[in-house]
Amino acid sequence: MKNLLVFGMLTSAFILSKAQNTYYPQAFFDKKLAQNMIGFGNSTIEGVASTKQKNNWGIKPLLGEKHYAPKGTVVMLFPVTPYFEEFYKMRKKYENKKTTVYMSDEAFKYRIEALTDDHGRFKFEKLKPGNYYLETIVNFTATASYQQQTGQSDAYNAYGGYLYSTPIYQTFFYNYSSANRESKFVEIKQDGELKEINL
Repeated sequence: MKNLLVFGMLTSAFILSKAQNTYYPQAFFDKKLAQNMIGFGNSTIEGVASTKQKNNWGIKPLLGEKHYAPKGTVVMLFPVTPYFEEFYKMRKKYENKKTTVYMSDEAFKYRIEALTDDHGRFKFEKLKPGNYYLETIVNFTATASYQQQTGQSDAYNAYGGYLYSTPIYQTFFYNYSSANRESKFVEIKQDGELKEINL
């Protein structure tokens, strides 16, 4: 029984070591400041949300095809508070396939959301001057390819003797669902300003 208990504890420890690591900012979240920063003003941020398919090295090609955010995609706007700045620095530093950085539930509430239209356009109105962070997840259909041998070409000498064979490959294309996070910091310097951006 004791051996079984030890085995269970070791198994649990191994599973936990493989699990996702989660971090939260330790800075104080000032909800009054956040609430004030997203209070009513006369400025507007409008733009278009799009993304590009990453290549095999995880880079979005400069001249790659644009995929516009589907209708109804949520674009979030956060006030750039000291708490948010720490969150963003931590995410840039630590986030990877095994580590995720989250805001607290309370901090996450202080945001504004907009929905994209048929062409990926969105708009935030009645904003105050200040610094904002916009983020969305753009879902799209990506294209990939693979090669498969479909035959071979045989070479013979002048007397009809076999020399060698060269495989013949054909490229096949297929589609799959993918998603990219797109984000941008935007500063409104004066009340009544209109900012046009590409997200």
